[in-house]
Amino acid sequence: MIALEINTRSPKQRSRRPALEIRMHFADGSKETFVQPDVEIAESILQQINPSHLFTQSRIVLADDYSKSVFVCSQINRVDFAFSGDGFAHIPSDHADLVELTEAEFHKHVPLNNPSRLDKREQQRQVGDLLVSFHNLRMRGGSHVYLMKETLVKLPAESQSYMQRLLSKGTLSVRLPGGGQSFLNLANLIGYKVYPGVPQIPSDSWMAEPKATYETRH
Repeated sequence: MIALEINTRSPKQRSRRPALEIRMHFADGSKETFVQPDVEIAESILQQINPSHLFTQSRIVLADDYSKSVFVCSQINRVDFAFSGDGFAHIPSDHADLVELTEAEFHKHVPLNNPSRLDKREQQRQVGDLLVSFHNLRMRGGSHVYLMKETLVKLPAESQSYMQRLLSKGTLSVRLPGGGQSFLNLANLIGYKVYPGVPQIPSDSWMAEPKATYETRH
């Protein structure tokens, strides 16, 4: 269990932007944001974060001088910790970067309304080359998370490690562009799309094109 105390009594340091914002995203599509203006308390909260256990506990508790909020972890899609600084060191070690995009930024890089501009999976890549891909994760409740991933091209036998990680039902750590880090509850992941996908796909894959893309092509 992690109890995050949002203490508002006599903060030692205040700024126009709170030292920490905690944004809770729920499976029903709702959200709630909590703030901690005190730098020392914010740092103490961040030091408690253990991504591997964040969603395996039964609940997360947030409290202030007036109320206590209790949230069931199985109903949380993600938790954002927004703050100034370089963020946590929880991004997967085999990634150069993994950062959230807005939906508009995602579609700027992935022009689904113009399929002729989409990159195909089959490309000439060498092991060690930098690969940039764009991901659309669909969470419970119909919400989406858009990501840009930078990683090095691996051997074919290692290329499915990202899929295995997403299907693990664990936690995925993502950098927030405004500062801080988000933790996604992969137990609430419904599915995801990658552009461009890797050439290697599971042998039991069904070869079929999204209807909207097909109709745009024809």
